[in-house]
Amino acid sequence: MVDVVDPATGQRIEARPRVEVHAEGLWHQVFHCMVIRPSARSIVLQQRSGSKAAFPGKLDLSVTGHLEAGESPEDGIREAEEELGVDFDAAALIPVGTRLLADDNGEGSNRELVHVFFLLDDRPIEAYSPPADEVAGLVEIDIDAFLAALAAPHQTVDVAAVQAGSMSKTTFSRGDLVEGASGYWTVLGVMAGRCADGERPIGV
Repeated sequence: MVDVVDPATGQRIEARPRVEVHAEGLWHQVFHCMVIRPSARSIVLQQRSGSKAAFPGKLDLSVTGHLEAGESPEDGIREAEEELGVDFDAAALIPVGTRLLADDNGEGSNRELVHVFFLLDDRPIEAYSPPADEVAGLVEIDIDAFLAALAAPHQTVDVAAVQAGSMSKTTFSRGDLVEGASGYWTVLGVMAGRCADGERPIGV
């Protein structure tokens, strides 16, 4: 069950089954969190499982998920254990804004009120243990290299990756990402850089 909300105010209207919400194109809430490793000035992204209905195999934010009925935006941090294999304290979340997202990918008519957060954590990528049934793996990308690849669609950069608990090197390019609204990934990258440098993120 998820809460149907007013997209203008975020006010809860009623609780409905998730399948109905997507079938009818009703506005609901989701949680997005990007993990930033300040010492390396890098970000952690997850590779979506190939079995996902929407954007299978694409790179997404570190943690994403639907908020269940009655949950606050910060409650979405529970998804970290499910997707990264680690526990984070909700008190460590840095809110960077709320945005509206509408698309027709995967589950039907998707209409989301997206609560976006950053989280600073310096553990190396090999310390995570993503469950194979949830995500295909994780990648760690230098923030400046990430922004450079976004600016040049055909440019690739080396990244550290973990899949099924083993480290490897792979590459990243703009086309590897989940589709986003114009400029969204760039804004996230710029704000992540500010956050890694100890500055206040402006917001999305």
